[in-house]
Amino acid sequence: MTLSQSLPQPALIVDNNEHKQAERELKKALEFAEGIIAAIPDVLFEVDQDGRYLQVWTRNPELLAQQKEMLLGKTVSDVLAPDQAAIAMEALREAGKEGVAYGRCICISLPNGETRWFELSVAKRPSADSTTTLLALSRDITERKQAEEAINSVRMQLLSVLQTMPDMVWVKNMDGVYLLCNHAFEQLTGKTESEVVGKTDFDLFAPERAKYFRVTDEEAIETGGMLVGEEWVVSEENGQSVLLETRKVPVMDAGGDIVGVLGVARDVTELNVSRQKIHQMAFYDPLTSLPNRSLFNDRLRQMITSAGSRGQRAGVMLIDIDHFKAVNDTMGHPVGDDLLCQAAARLNASVRDFDTVARLGGDEFAILLPDISQGDDLGRIAHSILDKFRERFLLDGQEVFISCSVGIALYPNDSADANDLVKYADSAMYLAKRSGRNGFRFYSKDLTASAEERMRLESDLRRAIERGELELHYQPKVLLDSGVMVGCEALLRWRHPEMGMIPPVRFIPVAEDTGLIVELGQWVLREACQTATELNADSRSPHKVAINLSVKQFQSAGLVKSIADILDETGCRAEWVEIEITESLLLDQKDETLQALSELRSMGFSIAIDDFGTGYSALNYLARFPIDTLKIDRSFINSTDRRNEELVKAILSIARCLGQNVVAEGVETAEQAAFLAANGCGSAQGFLYSKAVPKADIIALWLRSPAGGPNANERLCETIPS
Repeated sequence: MTLSQSLPQPALIVDNNEHKQAERELKKALEFAEGIIAAIPDVLFEVDQDGRYLQVWTRNPELLAQQKEMLLGKTVSDVLAPDQAAIAMEALREAGKEGVAYGRCICISLPNGETRWFELSVAKRPSADSTTTLLALSRDITERKQAEEAINSVRMQLLSVLQTMPDMVWVKNMDGVYLLCNHAFEQLTGKTESEVVGKTDFDLFAPERAKYFRVTDEEAIETGGMLVGEEWVVSEENGQSVLLETRKVPVMDAGGDIVGVLGVARDVTELNVSRQKIHQMAFYDPLTSLPNRSLFNDRLRQMITSAGSRGQRAGVMLIDIDHFKAVNDTMGHPVGDDLLCQAAARLNASVRDFDTVARLGGDEFAILLPDISQGDDLGRIAHSILDKFRERFLLDGQEVFISCSVGIALYPNDSADANDLVKYADSAMYLAKRSGRNGFRFYSKDLTASAEERMRLESDLRRAIERGELELHYQPKVLLDSGVMVGCEALLRWRHPEMGMIPPVRFIPVAEDTGLIVELGQWVLREACQTATELNADSRSPHKVAINLSVKQFQSAGLVKSIADILDETGCRAEWVEIEITESLLLDQKDETLQALSELRSMGFSIAIDDFGTGYSALNYLARFPIDTLKIDRSFINSTDRRNEELVKAILSIARCLGQNVVAEGVETAEQAAFLAANGCGSAQGFLYSKAVPKADIIALWLRSPAGGPNANERLCETIPS
């Protein structure tokens, strides 16, 4: 053998080394794969497309449906129950078609009699040839399945409990979408759970109600705790209003994040009725339904606190029915109870809406009167109460006349202490009883006297017109440059048969408060228009009579028509009359006042603002309203303050710019007249020229004036010196 023959061929040596290297790599791969299979608890099967077991790998052979040797060569249908085999074959077909299949669960009965659940994951095995096999990974999920079944069981039990609960229960996610609700909620909304789940409140309720629900959900989420509230809703089941007590709490996931809202609502309608009954029993008189002593004392303290903080006055009245015991003794207690109920109704009708009428016990009532401007207000209310009681009571079919006695205490004048006010009002009430009953008394003697005088004035004023006690006096109005009279102002006077001449400052406020001012105003208009007719009968130039109209006259219906009727009745012409109003009227009823004044202006009346500068002066009204004349109040004329002179100059300047006349009131000295004339004031009235005089005197003065009579030429200031 030659050397060349004895040496190995190089090509053969290389092939052998590569083969050995490949074997080593393959062995490593197999060992790695076996290591993976040994490490996982799952069972790995290789099967063909018919579901025939080709290979099985597992470290837990007890999880196999049959022993490994028995499985190989059999099909899935041979080993598993038909329904489970069908599930497995469906997974194999899907993997053969799509390449993978996940999530199929089957139940297998093991040789030891145990039943366990497995989850299949199937994938097509890579292959270099045309042979197609499948790898199926079978994972034991029995414990997970048991946990899910336990959770579902608990969930079903919970849902059963929720469905039997009388309370309404629901769950919403963060977007307000309903996730579940119970039968009680279905009854409230009139919709089934299937109709509710997946919807929001805006799909189920009116927009405002839905918005409110959404806001409360967000509040519960923001606070992170329980939100409790009460709300009235209308039940779709019967259409009745239901009061619900709602509790809302945020729902959290395992990580502590809020994922929704749980709501529970309970029907507390009957409970609310019971609460109201308890409250009624605790704070209201069962016979008259008025507040009882307990509620009266509570409101009394509130009234004092409020009045003290606002600097207001307030009143306390105690009322006792005169001879009530006699009614009880002669007609019986049921009739006495009827009398108390009727008395309570009359007391309520005598006071303002925000006053409190209470029954303290027996025949004793009390009234709380906050926000009192003056003591006379209390006297007027007490007078109204006495008037109500003068009307007959119908008791057990009989007409009975019952009076009462009223005692009044005033905060803070009499006391700032609640107990003292009640005590003083009680003392005043017994004083009223000792004084003959059927009357009232203040704890303060001065207030009692003032109220009694006001009552008498009101009573007498109601009959003053029919008795002919009223009369008009007229104060002349003159030109400042010549002293010649050009008009006058009608001023009301009351000649009382016992008290003599009563100044307007005493009885006009009474007329305003009682509404008599409208009737008095009609009388004044008629009388003044009649006088204007007589003054202008034979005069060479017109004589204007100024007539004051009150706010209440403008508030009464048909003012313009009634004035027109008076013109027709008296033969007066509108250009002979000037209507005087106050500044406050321009603010109280802007639109109505503007319309009325415009109508009067179109009829020929001139319009004047009386006491200009003392009210709520607003210069834009001077341009907006049909104003002809400004009357400067006497307080500016009779002042020694130099600043008032500047104000007078300013008023005169404004009037000139607006083309309005100016009349100065209360002119008493020649120096005042000279100042006014020097600054462009056209007319004046006051004691420098004449006081207010009766009708006959004003006619006489007019006939002697250059404008009124054909032969007279006296200046008024020379005719009647101040």
